[in-house]
This record gives sequence, C-alpha cells and structure tokens, in this order.
Amino acid sequence: MGFQVICLGAVNVDLLYEVADLEVFVKTWPQLQRGGEVALGPEEEALLQDLLGRYGRPAGRAGGGQAANTAYALGRLGVEVALVGRVGADADGAFLKDSLAGVNLNYLVEEGISGRAYILVDLQGERTILVAPNTNDELKESDIPWEVLAAARFVHLTSFVGEKPLLIQKEIARRLKDAPRLSLDPGELYARRGWKGLEELLDYVETLLVTEREWELLGGDMDHHPYWAPPLILIKRGPKGARLLTPVRFLDFTAEPAIRPVDTLGAGDVFAAGYLAGRLHGLNLPGAVRLAGWAAAYKLTGAGRDRYPDRQFLERLLTDLRY
Repeated sequence: MGFQVICLGAVNVDLLYEVADLEVFVKTWPQLQRGGEVALGPEEEALLQDLLGRYGRPAGRAGGGQAANTAYALGRLGVEVALVGRVGADADGAFLKDSLAGVNLNYLVEEGISGRAYILVDLQGERTILVAPNTNDELKESDIPWEVLAAARFVHLTSFVGEKPLLIQKEIARRLKDAPRLSLDPGELYARRGWKGLEELLDYVETLLVTEREWELLGGDMDHHPYWAPPLILIKRGPKGARLLTPVRFLDFTAEPAIRPVDTLGAGDVFAAGYLAGRLHGLNLPGAVRLAGWAAAYKLTGAGRDRYPDRQFLERLLTDLRY
C-alpha cells in the first residue's frame, strides 16, 4: 500500500520583506516584474541580501515552496502524503522540516544550503519573489525513491530553477507513464520555458494547474485545448474563479468568497491540494474543482499556513458536494 500523494519539487524558506519601492530591484534584475518571480545565482543572492539590508524591512519567515505547501495542505486534509526533494543540512533545513507536520519526510534529503525565496511585499501588498535555489538544484536521480513513487496514487510535480532537476522530473514522468496519475503545477519559472521546454513532461501529465499568466507564457489559449496539453487543464483565475479546460469543452467556476482576504501566498498550492483530495475521495471533476476553490478561499482568510483547511473542513465539504 503506497502513499495517496507524493509531492516532488523545490522546498524553500520564505523570507518576507516590506519594501517601499521595487525600482531599485528592477534596475538590478531587469527581467523582474511586479508580482512576478525570478531566479538568483549564488552571487546574486548576496547582492540581494545587501539591497534588502538597505531598502527592505524583515517581515517574517515561513516554510515554503510549492511542493512543500501542497504536501502540508494535503497532510492537514488527512491525506497520506510524502514530500520528495532537498533541504539544507543547516538551521533553515531543520526549520523547514519542523514546519511540515503531517507530511512523511523520509525521502527528503538533507545536504548543502537550503533554498530561499525572498518575497518582497510592496505598499499595495503585491508580492514579488526572487528565488535562490541552492540545494534544490542539486537534486540527483539517487535522491528519487522510484518504487515509492510508482506505488502512489498521485504524484504532484512542481518547479525547480535549474535544468538538472527538470531532466529528472522528465525521466520520472517517462518511467511512471502507466501509473500513478501525474499532476503538474509549473509556476512562472517553468512556464517561461514555453510548452516546448516542458513537452516531455506534458506528454505524461494528466492535470496541469496554471494561473492565467502561466498559461499564456506556456502558449495556451483560454478558449481552446491545444494538442500539446494534458487532458485536464485547471486555470486559476484569482477573483474570477477557475476554468477547467478539456479537449471537449471548458467549464467556468466562480470564485468562492473569502470573507476577509488576508494573504494570497500559497493559495494556489492549497487549491492543488483541494483538487487532489477531491479526486482521491471520488468526486467528479467539477466537484473536485469546487472543493479546490473552497479550500483556497479558506486559506485566503489567514496569513501563511495559519488557515490551511483541515480534515473536518474536507469532511464537511465532501458531504455538501456529493449531494
């Protein structure tokens, strides 16, 4: 009997900074857009730390990374979930592991320096992210528990920065082409590669979860299912809800109301967790998407992981969605 879900992707410490003006950072990294995400090399991370010392104010630290957030959310929902990837053999690595209660961490390698995501929060509350991958980009094939992955019901893949981890994910997709079901949340870093850069992944994925911007970067069209895409495409549209795009049609789902939205960071990862939990519990596709929307809306009412939905939330929603 294997895990219900295995999440595989980058695991980072999220370091929040309040900044009055992004201009100095955009001048240093011209590819940086407000609300976007860029990757950093080792020397660039040191430069960013210097700039933040002068133009930023520390505003907190939390466990992060798409794979880790989704795994934690699934654990909160009572799903048997494991996280595969890397953390540093450092204080940040210990912090990251402590932040993942309810997740099996037996396949999380500790080596090197932990990945860090610097999240710049401007005066309007928009979040712009600069990622220093560190040990995440040192992922090796020997880190992958192949038999454990093969025994899972779902394997959920999220992005890395470098080429080597992506090649390993493509090999995972090829080897697991018959089972289990694969889902992919590419994030902006993968989406910038376009669909051709991810083709060997997309060929084997069942569900692709993207924002509107990521879907555009991949080369997708909101109204048509392209030949290169996985069978199921879930487009996360923020306040506009979500769109399920299939080869036959598309279905739109209104956004579930968050009573007092507090924090959007990680909401997409909770959406993914809600969708996977719904599939595991036998909901049809529309039901799983609605569950995902409710889970994300619930998360929006709290900062960080403070309001990730739990097992009781899931049981209540499953009852409503089945009848």
